Amino acid sequence: MAQETSNVTERPPIVAVMGHVDHGKSTLLDFIRKTNVAGSEAGGITQHVAAYEVVHSAKRITFIDTPGHAAFKAIRARGANVADIAILVVAADDGVKAQTLEALESIRAAKTPFIVAINKIDKPSASVERTQASLMENAVYLETLGGDVPWTAISAKSGTGVDELLDLILAVAEMEGLKGDATLPAEGWIIEAHRDPKRGIAATLIITNGSLSTGMSVRAGRAIAPVRIMENSMGKTIKQAGLASPISITGFDELPIAGEPFQAYKSRRDAENARSADQATDKLIVRPSTNASSEESDGVFRIPIVVRADTTGSLEAIEHEMRRIGDEHSQIKIVLSGIGDISENDIKAASSSFGKETVIIGFNVNVDAIGLERARQHGIRIEKFDIIYKLVEKLEEILKESSPKRSVEEITGSARVIRQFSTQKNLHVVGGSVTEGYIERNGFVRVTRRGTVIGIGKIKNIQSHKENVNRVEMGGEFGAQIEAVFEITQGDTLQGFTTVLK
Repeated sequence: MAQETSNVTERPPIVAVMGHVDHGKSTLLDFIRKTNVAGSEAGGITQHVAAYEVVHSAKRITFIDTPGHAAFKAIRARGANVADIAILVVAADDGVKAQTLEALESIRAAKTPFIVAINKIDKPSASVERTQASLMENAVYLETLGGDVPWTAISAKSGTGVDELLDLILAVAEMEGLKGDATLPAEGWIIEAHRDPKRGIAATLIITNGSLSTGMSVRAGRAIAPVRIMENSMGKTIKQAGLASPISITGFDELPIAGEPFQAYKSRRDAENARSADQATDKLIVRPSTNASSEESDGVFRIPIVVRADTTGSLEAIEHEMRRIGDEHSQIKIVLSGIGDISENDIKAASSSFGKETVIIGFNVNVDAIGLERARQHGIRIEKFDIIYKLVEKLEEILKESSPKRSVEEITGSARVIRQFSTQKNLHVVGGSVTEGYIERNGFVRVTRRGTVIGIGKIKNIQSHKENVNRVEMGGEFGAQIEAVFEITQGDTLQGFTTVLK
């Protein structure tokens, strides 16, 4: 949207706080805001994206706190795309870790300027120098060390260095020349969305340009909300919000998609007209399947899963992790997913369309009383969680328990035929040496000649040092009687194997 030069003013920076799980991102924001969010998070891990406003040196800064757990890679990428500046938090006692690199990848992909905060410098095992070296190994070159990335050493717990970090943010923001026009209708990004059981569909938004007032309407894709209930980051009801403000709005007619842009309109009619013209399609939530359970035509065993989560961000992370569960023989299949509490309709869908083997997963949601009773009646399993990795562990356990047993071949060892002694009908007497693992009496061997498998035989008897034995280990020489319908000759390779049920 075009801006009139006379109305353009400096706007506060939007800052994403990113990094590895447990490196102190939420603790840093806690100190800045003088509150305790981290203590209330399940397992001490931030499970959602949240946005907060602070004031430093009489200037506002908006922070986005993004989860560090591996399951939330897409959310971190979204945070980097929305932000003007990123803070990459790296613990001085732990250095660069897997999610540090993922966050860095998101920051670089979004071309977002960033600052490094080396945290936990007050811990006995902390080493700023070692952490700096770890960053340099990953092409993060810090200022004063030959690079151009601003950095500071901090303790989010005690507050050491936090003022210097906030000064750096304002300095980088000034260099970026962030501008906005508060006279325009607001536009920005949906950060998070969820269903409030009492108030309906709510979303967290950040205004990147313009202003928003009660009486206006907001549209994100197909979702529209009249601005009646608007709250700031502290949960206080407000009537107007401006540049870089994080706000919460309740009353959307559909669930907006986290990461989607929004636009404000003077009236609901204007928003609806824009929606009709745009013909946006909601790409989220329900993916029912008519062939969802058991062993399908491709021979893969699949457990149908219904997922209900509290927010779109949580749902996105759960779906990402579920796709990684299983192997080529057994898998998890999401047949229905959505936001909000587990209801009677979820139980009905599971029992009628997908079968009793369906498992219903709830993340930070409840089960209504009627749905719980119907689940008991139909034998539908419901599992509830508030930590992602525990959800994943449970599903892996369920899949392992439910998957049908299958025959799996395990290699026990290899041997080389050094001499052929005799052949009588299908019984061959050979001498050889075990080159790997072991071969054993009554074991099967796959016979290979010049790289080509010629057949499978069975060891009827085996001797070592002219004594009958049950097995011969690597390095040992042997004589063996092998039952096979083909000839076994000098130079052949014998690969021992066994078949087990798994």
